Amino acid sequence: MVSLAFFAVLYSFLSVLLIALWSGFVPFTRLNLPSARTLFILRVLPFTVSAGITLFLTFPSFLLLETHTMDEDFGTFVLCLCALVMVAAGWYRVMIAQRKTRRAMSQWLESSRINVASRNILPILLVGIRAPKVMVSDSARVLLTDGELRVALQHEMQHLNSYDNLKKAILNLIYFPGMASLDRAWQKAIELDADRGAVTNRAEALDLASALVKLSRCAPLPTAPVLATGLVGIAETVAVRVQRLLNWNTADPVTPLRWRYILPAACAAVICLAVHIGSALVFAHSLTERLVP
Repeated sequence: MVSLAFFAVLYSFLSVLLIALWSGFVPFTRLNLPSARTLFILRVLPFTVSAGITLFLTFPSFLLLETHTMDEDFGTFVLCLCALVMVAAGWYRVMIAQRKTRRAMSQWLESSRINVASRNILPILLVGIRAPKVMVSDSARVLLTDGELRVALQHEMQHLNSYDNLKKAILNLIYFPGMASLDRAWQKAIELDADRGAVTNRAEALDLASALVKLSRCAPLPTAPVLATGLVGIAETVAVRVQRLLNWNTADPVTPLRWRYILPAACAAVICLAVHIGSALVFAHSLTERLVP
C-alpha cells in the first residue's frame, strides 16, 4: 500500500515536471521536431522510472526495514487508491480503444462489401497489434498509380516495423492529464519518420507526396481509430509532409538519440546501484517516509 502511494506521488511529480518542460520546448519544435523514438521515450519515462523505483527500491525497503503493522495515515490510503485508479483507468482506456477499433473495422469492411461511398473509409490503414494488417480501399487502388501505391504501402510497413500501434496502446495505458500536446507531437513524428523510411530516392518521395495529395483531397476522411495508423489519418500534417517530401534532397535528417553516450551511463548507474544496494534501500525508505503521509 505504501509502495503504491509512493508510486502515485513520484509518477505525478515526474509527469507534471515533463509537462512543464515540454511546454517550454514546444516553440522550438516548429523548427525541428524530435524523432518519434525520442518523443516516445520522453513520454514513457515518468511511468518507467516511477514503476522501476517502486518495484526495485521502495517495496523491498519496506519489506526489510519496516515493521509489519498497519499504522499508516489516511493520506496513504488516498494515494494508494489514486495509484490503483490510474492503473485501472489505463487498462479501461486500452480496452475501449480496442473495442472501438474492432467496431470501426467491421463497419468499414461491411461498407466496402455493399459499396458505400469511399468517404466513410480510410483509404490505406494499418490496423491491429498482435497480427497487424494493412488495409487498402478500392478508392485508393483507383486513385493511385502503381508507384504511388507501392510507396504508400512502404509507409505503412514502416509503422508496422516500428510497432506504432502497440506504442499507441502503451500511451493509452499510461494516460496522464496534460500530456495531450506531447502525444500529438509523437503522432506527427511517427508520420514524418515513416515517410523518411518509406522513400529511398527523389522519385519515391514525389510518388508519396502525390499519393498524400490525392487521398487527402478525394473526400473528408474519418479519424483513424486509436489502435490504427492511416496514411492520411492526421489531416493537419499532410501539408508539412508533402513539403518535406518535395524537398527530399535537402530535408534535414532527424537527430537520433546518442545511444553510445546514454547506454554506458545507464549501465554504470545500474552497477553503482547494485554495489550500494543497502544504502539505496535505506535512502528509498527514508524518502518514502518523507513523501508519503
